[in-house]
Amino acid sequence: MKRNVLLLSALLAFMAVGMVSCEKDDGKPGKYENGAIVLNEGAFMQSNASVSWVSYQSDSVVNNVFEKVNARPLGDVLQGAVKANGKIYLVLNYSGKVVIVNSTDFVQSGEVNNLNNPRYAVVADGKLYVSQWNGWGQKGAVMVYTANGSEKIDSIPVGTGAEGIIYAAGKVWVANSGGFGVDSTVTVINTSTLQGEKTIVVGYCPKEFTVDANGKVWVLCSGTTIYDENWNVAGHKPSSLVAINTSTMSVEKSVNLFNDMHPSHIDISPDKQTIYFGGGFGFNGVYSIPINATTAPQAPSIQGYFYGFNVNPNNGDIYCLEAPNFTGAGMLKVYGSNFTRPNKEVEVGIGPNGVLFN
Repeated sequence: MKRNVLLLSALLAFMAVGMVSCEKDDGKPGKYENGAIVLNEGAFMQSNASVSWVSYQSDSVVNNVFEKVNARPLGDVLQGAVKANGKIYLVLNYSGKVVIVNSTDFVQSGEVNNLNNPRYAVVADGKLYVSQWNGWGQKGAVMVYTANGSEKIDSIPVGTGAEGIIYAAGKVWVANSGGFGVDSTVTVINTSTLQGEKTIVVGYCPKEFTVDANGKVWVLCSGTTIYDENWNVAGHKPSSLVAINTSTMSVEKSVNLFNDMHPSHIDISPDKQTIYFGGGFGFNGVYSIPINATTAPQAPSIQGYFYGFNVNPNNGDIYCLEAPNFTGAGMLKVYGSNFTRPNKEVEVGIGPNGVLFN
């Protein structure tokens, strides 16, 4: 009898281990920390945006995390996301909403709806700020909510095509990209009054921000391609990197990049001494430049057509994302500081465009 009890106990223990393993493999509620969160845009109007979790230690991947955990699709066009206070805020552009999940297990905890072409988000002083383009021909806005998304607080008018957004030096900074046209400004928002405090003229079509070791805000101005009425290329607005002094809220330095190439993304090394820029539709390479440089690099540090990229703030690895089409899986390629070849290559979702480090 005692032998049978021991055998039964061993069998139950084995089944418990198997159930835990299956739970992790199936992506059901559990821990999604200690890994990279890949944002998969999905195909426009197909409602197949998704999130992938990629282990730091191995090539383990869990795709469709949100759908597996919450038993429903995420939405249409995952434009961007931000992590703050144990939550991840997922901005769904075409769905017009922000979905809020727990950063550990990806269980949904809130949602903001009825947004008009939202792009990116930041959390500051207990509030959620969401940039949105609004409709065709309209100025953009920054929508302000309580951090849990339950209550709308305000709507702040900004420039055209409100794009990247960041919290730095006690202010919220918004890149006015021009949307379907051209803008060349950054709006600085006072978080106490919830009003635009300053408009700074930078380069053409500012897209994204980062902050360097000296506390300066850098904005990547991608420039744009100009087309005639028949959609033939008629010219270009050049791209540039612009450093803003946060004390004076004025441009301190501008580095010309390309006359006819338009990078879309910017990030920075863990020591905040080296800026990376590149990526975006049709752009070749990821470039690196010291923050004290005055001229642009001549060649990319990493070759390749990446739809997006981000730098791991813990070890400096560069996570590059390939989106060969918007019908099949994309690829994540992770490069170390030698830039020569990827240390890791894994398959993720459709149209990967960014990474959070969880």
